[in-house]
Amino acid sequence: MNDAPTPAELEVLAKQAGLDKLPAEYKAELLSAYTHLTAMLARLPHARPYADEPAHVFVPTTFAREG
Repeated sequence: MNDAPTPAELEVLAKQAGLDKLPAEYKAELLSAYTHLTAMLARLPHARPYADEPAHVFVPTTFAREG
């Protein structure tokens, strides 16, 4: 979603996030924040292979003392 959401879409997104009881005065701020968030997400690379992420595995033999 690159464009700003409609008020109805924003209402659905807010409800899914547990923000359905958000005061009306914060809705414009939520819309602004969501617009900035989607712009930042669009800048992240999407098609990266799993090999680019290092394995989070501790191998104790790597740190064994020699001799």
